[in-house]
Amino acid sequence: MGDAVVTMFTADSAELAHQDRHAELAADPAPALRTGGDGSAMDSSRDEGYGAGPGLSFGRRLRRERMRRRWTQLRLAQRMRQIAVNRGGTAELRSLTVMISKWENGLKEPNEYNRHLLAAALGIPVADLGLPEDPDFCW
Repeated sequence: MGDAVVTMFTADSAELAHQDRHAELAADPAPALRTGGDGSAMDSSRDEGYGAGPGLSFGRRLRRERMRRRWTQLRLAQRMRQIAVNRGGTAELRSLTVMISKWENGLKEPNEYNRHLLAAALGIPVADLGLPEDPDFCW
């Protein structure tokens, strides 16, 4: 039996590759074009998380804020956990990392507590994430 070569990608290495791709695109102001399977050009600017505008979804805003800091999802989860623990709460690193991915991909929206936790971790107001804020919520 021959030797098999197995390449493993960790979540962080995949995230870094994603960040590198965004850095390349940010350096070139023209929209990036790639080719589809049939050789036709496809505009990839629509699926990139950069660009200002009120129409950005919560997930794209979150990803943009995280990537602006050059943080991985794990780094953001660590920061959120640290803040939660300092406030007397509990948060599991693994569950936070999974939720960040779901939030960024538009599969879920955070509850009021996690909205404030995210905003605190990123050092921005909740409103900058494009989510409504309950004025009666006690953080």
